[in-house]
Amino acid sequence: MNESQQYSGWQNKTAYHILQKMAVENISNHGRIGFFSHDSFKIQKGKFIKYLTKENIFKINYPYLLFDRDNCYVGYLDFEDEKEELQLFMMQCEKELQTELQMESNLPNNSISSDHNRGIATQVHQIVWHSATCKFAYPIAYYGINTLTAHEINKILFQLAANLECIGIHTIGSICDGAGENRNHIKSFDWWASTWSLDDIVEVNIGKNNYEQAKIIATNLDRSKFTVRLLDPSLSSEIQVDRNSLRPPMPTKKNWIINDSCEFKNPKDNKWHEAIVTSLDSITQTFVIMILSTKEEWKVAVVSQNIYVRPLYDVQIHWANHKTINPITGTPWYFISDPTHVFKKLRNNLSKSHIGEGKGRNIREIMIDGKEVSWRHIQGVYDYTCKNSTAKITRLTKRHVWLTSWSKMRVDLAEQTLSRDVENAMEMIDELKEISSGTRVSNNKRC
Repeated sequence: MNESQQYSGWQNKTAYHILQKMAVENISNHGRIGFFSHDSFKIQKGKFIKYLTKENIFKINYPYLLFDRDNCYVGYLDFEDEKEELQLFMMQCEKELQTELQMESNLPNNSISSDHNRGIATQVHQIVWHSATCKFAYPIAYYGINTLTAHEINKILFQLAANLECIGIHTIGSICDGAGENRNHIKSFDWWASTWSLDDIVEVNIGKNNYEQAKIIATNLDRSKFTVRLLDPSLSSEIQVDRNSLRPPMPTKKNWIINDSCEFKNPKDNKWHEAIVTSLDSITQTFVIMILSTKEEWKVAVVSQNIYVRPLYDVQIHWANHKTINPITGTPWYFISDPTHVFKKLRNNLSKSHIGEGKGRNIREIMIDGKEVSWRHIQGVYDYTCKNSTAKITRLTKRHVWLTSWSKMRVDLAEQTLSRDVENAMEMIDELKEISSGTRVSNNKRC
């Protein structure tokens, strides 16, 4: 049997192995820039592995069991269904290790047993490093887990990135699926808070969602609180606020046209209001805006527009959830959604469009550029190919159309459903136009 020591987390030997493989495959410096992919895998129930060393105690379920060699349980041994033998072996391992740890560290028994009571892991979280410029990948580490918090993912990824940075391998981002812990992990970072510096201009909420421009003059260590000085001399000079009270300012705008949306600072209450440009006068160099809530109109001189008029705030312009600052290098770190999972999610969302039947069933209506997108179109393509056996123009089967928990996980089914062949079939089959008409009629009746 081929034996090798197995450990969770980062191992120093990983650095040697990855550098050795890069040398063998002739990976140059530009190929040593890459990203992590990480994912969790459920472990088969009813199976068990016990991994023990003098330094730690680590349990995970697995189809194999590690065996003893030189006071470490290493390698894999398949016990199949011999449960009694497995349990006896496990108890013996625990007893021997507990005795050894007690003798070496002189810690009380309850301290050791508390480690044993941490529970059996139900998942393995694996991290793989990929080159961004060439076909090279290497598994960096794995961890036995039950649950994984955003803080734990952050700590794991950036610690591994730091280790690789020490050997000349640079990591610029990570790719993962849309699991809840991954979404929380990405949301836990704040690009703007991590990049703002002293004297930077921001907008601060001074009350009731009324934002004024201010200059940053101080911040605490974790950048959760900022001290700012308001630029408007008529307002209080310095205030300390939480991070969520700040936002980056919109770019200035010099040229306005009729029907442009904007924010207008009403001299009556000294607050910003949503407004729209209604007219322009190039001769007098003025333009008229109308406050939408009150229909009140004001004439603004072009030379004073930066005081009273600013672009309507658009959060999408400053959306930065896809990146943060790498705390190891100070350079940008990018978060990427796994394309295969995005593809499956797109197909799954489409499968919920206009499939409600009977009372009490919710029907989702997806529209793109005013055009309807319905799962019934996919069903229509399948029905057409079933009725016209000579016109087998797609690879759609029942598994593609009537989804189950199993088929929803199949990437190949999602790819074939959203393929160019299906798109071409939709354009060719005239009967599909009636599906859209029928769906709109049924929606109108429900209204």
